[in-house]
Amino acid sequence: MDADVIVVGAGLAGAAAARKLAKAGRRVRVIEARDRCGGRGFAKAYAGNGPQLEFGGAWITPWHDRLRALVPEHGLELRPRAAVTNRLWLRDGVLQGSGAASPDDVTAHERAIARVAVDSILLKKGMTENEKGDVLTGISFAAYLDRLGCPNSTRGLFSAWWTVSGNGDHDKVAASEFLASCSYDNGLAEGMIKFWSDTVVPGMGVLAERMIRASGAELTLDDPVTQVVQESGHVEVVAGRLRHRARACIVALGINQMPRIGFTPWLSDGKTAALAAGHGGRSFKLWIKAEGVPVGTLVTGDGNGIEFAFAERTEDGATYIVAFGLMQEGNHPSDPAWVRSQAAKFFPNARVISHDWHDWVDDPFARGTWVAALAGHEAGYESSNWQPEGRIAFASSDYAREQAGWFEGAVISGEDAAEAVLNFR
Repeated sequence: MDADVIVVGAGLAGAAAARKLAKAGRRVRVIEARDRCGGRGFAKAYAGNGPQLEFGGAWITPWHDRLRALVPEHGLELRPRAAVTNRLWLRDGVLQGSGAASPDDVTAHERAIARVAVDSILLKKGMTENEKGDVLTGISFAAYLDRLGCPNSTRGLFSAWWTVSGNGDHDKVAASEFLASCSYDNGLAEGMIKFWSDTVVPGMGVLAERMIRASGAELTLDDPVTQVVQESGHVEVVAGRLRHRARACIVALGINQMPRIGFTPWLSDGKTAALAAGHGGRSFKLWIKAEGVPVGTLVTGDGNGIEFAFAERTEDGATYIVAFGLMQEGNHPSDPAWVRSQAAKFFPNARVISHDWHDWVDDPFARGTWVAALAGHEAGYESSNWQPEGRIAFASSDYAREQAGWFEGAVISGEDAAEAVLNFR
């Protein structure tokens, strides 16, 4: 045997699994397709020589206890998010400081806010319908907004928060992604940001690498796994021209990453169906360096282009703005001219210097951003669908039993997979 356990994937889930297995005395080999650790956590120097910024997932919440313990254990720090000190809304092409809705639309706007609040709390309690018999699951975000019948300005507001919650095609991704995020603050979409409290410094990828190194696991980078084969009494993992043999394997990959691997024998019908459907996460996240924007300024848009922008920090006399939108027709986050035109809508008095981003949708080892369940396929993302098969266990924030979609969920899922392997006969 090359190891007791082979872990496929060096993100937070794989790192957490390796850490727990090593503490139990198992020999672990971690194999990663990228040339780095961290998966969808990816910090790098802005534009090659600027400050270290997180281009993947970043924020953690006050209740992410596992991460809050792991960060100091491995010599990293938490950086508190800047407070929101200036709130603006883009409405009818004009920046407004008075609210998301015009005076004529206030009543309809507040009615929609209240409906979302009730629905999100009911969903959190496990209800699949509200008191009116309207479904809360299996319905797309677009269909849910149509049902609300809210003003365009309200629809644009919800769409802005969608870019950091559901983050996919409005017609395909389940509205429950949005409602679940709203439930953090008693059902208010606006309250999501209250709980994005800290980022890991220097980055999630550094944390994952240090966890793996500290575990003593053998780490192989830049080596995509193509096959996982269960034999009698062991598992063979094929990466490049090498076949690695171990008593068990943990596949620590997300739903959109796993189809590139051939499994023998085939995975169960539930897993196969989930992989065939994939998930719909197609948001873009970019950083804009600008002058003339006060830190703490938060602006939400009108449902087009960049939809969410937050002036998050100041470095070297410039402000760094984190911005979100959807990868769809008409949006060009790689084009500096397009980014400048979008930034001008949100910050008309600013001087945009540059921008930087990472394309997670076209990234061959991500194939999408954070998990976004497709309407009607929600069962495929449940942790119960990703229980071990034979000598293989599975770990990812995509289907964690708790905190799915967060890095905290990745850690929980990795530890759960390690525990399952330790209990294999």
